[in-house]
Amino acid sequence: MFQNQPFAVVENIVVSSGCRGSGIGAVLMREVEQYCLAAQCSKIMLLSAAERAEAHRFFEKVGFVGSAKKGFIKYRRQFRV
Repeated sequence: MFQNQPFAVVENIVVSSGCRGSGIGAVLMREVEQYCLAAQCSKIMLLSAAERAEAHRFFEKVGFVGSAKKGFIKYRRQFRV
């Protein structure tokens, strides 16, 4: 957090392949940004599968920077008991 401000994590933004390019994704992301502005979020972090190059181009087009940070994930099935 930046100076005790919340932040947002966005995951699994998917637009049906037949509807891609119609502006739906851009509208969804604008809504996310508006929500985060209203909630005083300091940033939005976006998670996307590494192999989704087309989605990554879209996220960069709407202003996200893919080279700023690197994310890591560990699924529950990989947890040690």
